Amino acid sequence: MGKILAFGEVMMRLSVPDYKKLSQSSMLEYSFSGTGMNVLSGLSQFGHEVELLTKLPKNSLGEAARAQIRKLGISDQKVIYGDEYIGMYFLEQGYGNRNSKVTYTNRLESSFCKSKLEEYNLDEILKDVKLIHFCGISLAVTENIREIIFEMVKKAKQKNILISFDCNYRSTLWENYEEARPIYKKMLELSDIVFASEQDAIKIFELTSEFQEEDKRREDFLYQIKNIFSLKVVACTKREILSNNHHRLTGIYLNDKIYYSPSMDCFILDRIGGGDGFTAGILHGILKEYSFQDTVEFAMASGVLAHTTSGDSPISSIEDVKKIIKDGVGDVSR
Repeated sequence: MGKILAFGEVMMRLSVPDYKKLSQSSMLEYSFSGTGMNVLSGLSQFGHEVELLTKLPKNSLGEAARAQIRKLGISDQKVIYGDEYIGMYFLEQGYGNRNSKVTYTNRLESSFCKSKLEEYNLDEILKDVKLIHFCGISLAVTENIREIIFEMVKKAKQKNILISFDCNYRSTLWENYEEARPIYKKMLELSDIVFASEQDAIKIFELTSEFQEEDKRREDFLYQIKNIFSLKVVACTKREILSNNHHRLTGIYLNDKIYYSPSMDCFILDRIGGGDGFTAGILHGILKEYSFQDTVEFAMASGVLAHTTSGDSPISSIEDVKKIIKDGVGDVSR
């Protein structure tokens, strides 16, 4: 059947408890996460065999991260170790009108960001892999990580391995859109499944649309991205922010045509990782050959549940997701 591989950084998340700001608290709760790790966590809960490719520090921090990876049902057999540092970020959870805030530190000196192509045996790594997932955050961090990604993608294409890519543009990691643009275009030319927003279409790919109505314009952008880069699938979410902790989400999936999920109200416990829950749902639907409509509905419910779970990594089962699709929010399960 083949395994699902994700390449990306594992970071230490340091959360301020009880909705406090950093300046108010003397305590922090730590965990480990990353977009690749999050997507694999979701897919592991859905029954897929998943592997993470990353580099961790060769010390107790790396061992703690490794334990978390395993706890989520992700194979660490392709994780490599070396150097001393792990990327970290501080999370201050928003409440009411106050937004959540993320502050990064120590990232460029992390073991992952300093890793080199020669440390990865790509032919061995790609054995028995059917799909690899990448994220735009990894493209942004360092030149040597970009080199690893493009060499891995080149070898994967030779082996007919599916390439999944989440644009996930982060303004704090790029100088500007001009710097990112050629790198993103190169990546989309090599991808099969892409997660991209309307803002990605406008600002990264410089696309325009004759449509003024929001939904028509978004559809137009998705079709343009799919056709320009000859993609199999393009997917995204429409997010209406009703308040800081109350959003309304709709999944959008373009294959032979546009498919929409029903809109779902989402009361947010933990915002980070919600998009990765949607991504895991889309990939699950594709790999299990769900209908296109069932795929986007499953993905949307998976994404909503990820917003309601403490921590970055989705941990909902297929049964959890299908129950939300069928019944919505219910009473206590006994």
